[in-house]
Amino acid sequence: MEKEIIQKSGGLDIVEGFFTRGVHCGIKKSNNDLAIIFSEIPAAAAAVFTTNRVCAAPVELTRMNLEKNHHIQLVVVNSGVANACTGTKGMEDAILMSQMAAREFNIEDPSLVAVASTGVIGDFLPLNKIEIGIKQTREFYPDNPSGYDTARAIMTTDTFLKEKAVTFFLDGQEVHLAGIAKGSGMIKPNMATMLGFILTDAEIDPRSLQKALKNAVDLSFNRVTVDSDTSTNDMVLLLANGKRGKGVINEKHPDFLIFQEALNRVCRDLAKDIARDGEGATKFINVIVQKAKNESEARTVAFTVAESPLVKTAFFGEDPNWGRIMAAVGRSGILIQPERINITINGVPFVEEGMGTQKMTRNELRSVVQSKELEILIDLGLGDASFNVWTCDFSYDYVKINSHYS
Repeated sequence: MEKEIIQKSGGLDIVEGFFTRGVHCGIKKSNNDLAIIFSEIPAAAAAVFTTNRVCAAPVELTRMNLEKNHHIQLVVVNSGVANACTGTKGMEDAILMSQMAAREFNIEDPSLVAVASTGVIGDFLPLNKIEIGIKQTREFYPDNPSGYDTARAIMTTDTFLKEKAVTFFLDGQEVHLAGIAKGSGMIKPNMATMLGFILTDAEIDPRSLQKALKNAVDLSFNRVTVDSDTSTNDMVLLLANGKRGKGVINEKHPDFLIFQEALNRVCRDLAKDIARDGEGATKFINVIVQKAKNESEARTVAFTVAESPLVKTAFFGEDPNWGRIMAAVGRSGILIQPERINITINGVPFVEEGMGTQKMTRNELRSVVQSKELEILIDLGLGDASFNVWTCDFSYDYVKINSHYS
């Protein structure tokens, strides 16, 4: 029983020793747009950040603070303005934002504050509104937390909030782990505009925490692509305050694998929700490449197919155009043998030995791709390696959303 990981309803509120709250402070016309995550004590922290070399000020500041302390006590997040490509003023504003939050929550060292932003690139932060929002969150402390309102506050073009929570046992003690994320467009994480915040009341040392997060992200957020664009603001932050810990867990502890699997599960479920909520998406698509020579080649083929506009628009139009998948595999850059390729969609053969199946009519194949969730299995017939990517289709609404975003 103690090896079991149990899914729980709700989100961040399940984790002990944290207070979270989201509010509307006027950055956006409506809906929550500022959130704080406050730990009663400085929490061991780990993070992964965007690999985009055009990097937003909050990412740079949070990275520096983590390198200094390896602990974070407060996270302040705004949506609506990215604070990216804002020069020296952008960094000054990010620092001021952290100082405002530290002052309001009585944290003497502002370097224990992480800052995150998401929204339109190039605009400066409305610091007067942000200060009002921080004060609003403080008014709810400590008796009225809301993980739900926190998850809402980080959304931009998302159509639904993304929150997951689990409980499990470490060293005989029940602990909790929960996360929220936002992401809908400009998604290809490479560590997706994407933010993720994960909390646990387990006690994990910072080095092991970073290793666990890197492993989890590689199996989850780094397998999502909506439009192949890596944002300037991507950040996934993991905090462990040890509130329910019996002692420090590190990677050598026999229960560390349980923590890793719980973290993997929460990150994986959040990543899938990001793919499901791709801007304008009507279908969730799992692209699986198997029998590749190595994982690197499997990954290359999977992302090439998942990011192909022709493949994605075909699925939006419910057109069983398997030739577009074959063409994407062929231009992926790896050496293939077309006559060895087999492709199934939702278990139904579309391509056999590099040719279209003769077993079903086009209308029968069309009925397969009308499903809202699709699994494309591409068998290269070359080796034993595999890789999968979660994505979505491209619809008219994707163009509409992104042609008027700013």
